[in-house]
Amino acid sequence: MPFVDIGTPSPKISEKTEGLTANFVRDGREIKLQIDNGTGKVVFTKKGFPAKGFTSFANMLASDDFANLKKWAKSQAELLGRAAAAERRLLPFNARNHKNARFEGVEQVNALFNSQPRPADAAEVILIDGPAGIGKTKLVEQLALLRAEAYAASPTSLILHVRSRGRVLSNLQDLMAFSLQTLRSNTTYDQIPILLKHGLIVVAIDGFDELGDPNGYELAWSQVNDLISAARGRGVVLLSGRDTFLGRDRLFRDVQSLRQDRDVVISLTVEASTPDQAREWLKSRGWTDVHFKIPAVASLLDDGSFALRPVFLNLMAANLEPKRLREESDSFLTPLLVKHMLEREAKLFGDAVEKIVSRDSLEDFLLRYLIEVAREMADGQSESLDETTLSWIVEIALGDGYPEEVVRLIRNRASVVAALKPDLRAGYKGFVHSHIQNYFLSLATLEAVGKGEVPKFLKRNVLGSEMVAVFGDVAAKAAGTPQSKAFLTHGLTMASLYGGVDRASRNVGALLMSTLALLSDGEVLRDSDIDETVVRGTASKVTLSKVSIHQLDCRAADLGSVLFDDCKIANLIANDGTRLSPSFPIPRLIALEGGADLVESDQIDEWLTRHGRNATATVVNGLASPALSEHPLFKLLGSACRVRQYWLRLGDDVQAEKILRSKYWDELAAELRGCNLLREEVRQAAGAKSKFTHIRMREKILAEDPSDPDVVKLFENLNARVTALAGGGQLRVS
Repeated sequence: MPFVDIGTPSPKISEKTEGLTANFVRDGREIKLQIDNGTGKVVFTKKGFPAKGFTSFANMLASDDFANLKKWAKSQAELLGRAAAAERRLLPFNARNHKNARFEGVEQVNALFNSQPRPADAAEVILIDGPAGIGKTKLVEQLALLRAEAYAASPTSLILHVRSRGRVLSNLQDLMAFSLQTLRSNTTYDQIPILLKHGLIVVAIDGFDELGDPNGYELAWSQVNDLISAARGRGVVLLSGRDTFLGRDRLFRDVQSLRQDRDVVISLTVEASTPDQAREWLKSRGWTDVHFKIPAVASLLDDGSFALRPVFLNLMAANLEPKRLREESDSFLTPLLVKHMLEREAKLFGDAVEKIVSRDSLEDFLLRYLIEVAREMADGQSESLDETTLSWIVEIALGDGYPEEVVRLIRNRASVVAALKPDLRAGYKGFVHSHIQNYFLSLATLEAVGKGEVPKFLKRNVLGSEMVAVFGDVAAKAAGTPQSKAFLTHGLTMASLYGGVDRASRNVGALLMSTLALLSDGEVLRDSDIDETVVRGTASKVTLSKVSIHQLDCRAADLGSVLFDDCKIANLIANDGTRLSPSFPIPRLIALEGGADLVESDQIDEWLTRHGRNATATVVNGLASPALSEHPLFKLLGSACRVRQYWLRLGDDVQAEKILRSKYWDELAAELRGCNLLREEVRQAAGAKSKFTHIRMREKILAEDPSDPDVVKLFENLNARVTALAGGGQLRVS
């Protein structure tokens, strides 16, 4: 029994008609329990103390003599309350459940727990999924805080927030022990199952998809399988993870202990804020209606924009002056926000430092410092670093030749830069969000591999899809530079020829897949085994030879020009915007965005055929006519909607040049403009005025969404133009 002292005899239990009696030793004292079979009441007697009465066995477990949940709640409220107090107002929250009901607040989500009747021997599982930066972790923290603060007045199940502490194969018991230690709780990890069973706590596993490597997810599912079995009774288990990994269908399929007819499974998908929610929240941070009328700001807050994710909204509010967007030329949001953050932080070192170190040099130092911090965390498979290590990294990033007093001032300021926040462990710091950490780690990776180095984190870690996706953006931003060319050259060799003694070749192969749009036509990636990877944009005419991929996420990507030679793909993540080539291998499973998994061979074949695998079949989703689907206009529209850049401008990069210099661009732009799907503005950039172009509703255009009238109108017009051309007419600009 987990509540019995180690080294003492097992409880002596006697059962009579009226009830049960148990004798054991806890905290060095003899304990006697008497449980009434009829009422469930418990009499607890500790040697040398008066007897205590409890209305139930669960109430006794929650008491000071056992789990001491009052102390747990107080510690948790204080710990999480400090972090919440630092935020002037909670970020907007949006979600929908598997029945498509909307949720717009943490209180609504909190009401989901135990809201559905279930048998006495059943468990409840709540799934929270969504893409990176959408606010899943913040939601779990707010649920935990809400329950901890309310516990004294109205005791309810507390939340044990269990987080993955780095991308490494993890043991759930170790993570639970760390979370309990953070709360300074007397409870031990082996006592968790009984507290869970009686509904005293909810075990919330945040980042569930990171508990195992892609080829070893069986370990993660197995651990959760045991946890759900332990929860049968009044227990609730919460699983939080990326939307490409979690789902009700997969949970019932992979967790053997779940019974579809008895256990309750509630799925909640967290979505980006609505434009109205984002504007209202930014107003609470000092933005005004005048700011929202700036075209660049209006574009960032368009429906469907990735800038509506809480992580970006937070960065925008903290680091971006709206009026500065009038002069900005950066086509990628993350580098733009990081640039402003570094500029702002460089101003805060003080006159004593600036007399010795220039403002530009301080910005360069901060960039190098954060890159090295991200690399050190990845090498150590950790989400945080202690103050001593951070101090050491400051000296490396700063270099020699500075007075000790200046170094000391820089060291003190660097430990509190906006990109870092205090960790749960005292004296440790971590990045404010995994997206920012992955951004700096991507810069480190691009540089290291470009030099032919094989960093420790590439050898040891499993690069998750979030990291690979961020790297794809970083690589796209660097496209055409010597650093990018060096990465592609060394990476192709490393992925194919590097020995199989560690994960380096797998990880570099995954990163190269995210750069398929940057590779030159004719390039070959061969003999590579890849865990999981992400492809976005329009891939070049490259060849993959003897490449095996466990999980490929190619939502909204165009792989129509890729030749797959003797390749294998186990799991495919796709959506209506995905385009494949005739040589694309047949996966075992297709996970459709917002839909059910396809596992039957006839379903898989039919879907692959509709998305390009059958060379003789026209890829049609519904709005584009067969004639349009085969016309270069359609190909150009797809390429323009798939670029990673937010703004397109001549002279920015190769991808923008290909699109904007196409002989069909003016024709396409006229149609987009006429359907209110093109935003154009002329801004001062690098001394000259430039036209910036942004296509609105890109995902809806790729999916040929029939619910959006502007998208429907666009395809009607394009269909008509191509039909007129086939009849002998000419394409012309409106």
